Amino acid sequence: MFEKGNILTLADNNEYSVVDQFNDNGNIYVYLVDINNNANIIYGKLENDEIVELDDPDELERIIKIVNSNLHNN
Repeated sequence: MFEKGNILTLADNNEYSVVDQFNDNGNIYVYLVDINNNANIIYGKLENDEIVELDDPDELERIIKIVNSNLHNN
């Protein structure tokens, strides 16, 4: 498992910092930012020990709101 601040190398061979990680309804979600190109971000969830990028618009919107709240309340 990983924590906020960890650096992960994903399948695209880019290194990402874990900016936020949280559990919501039994799913672990992450907000990742590429450490070499901070315009490259990923909102994903952990499935079978792999980070899967979110593609459902409703889920993505909900998770972005949670991340925004987490980052502004800490």
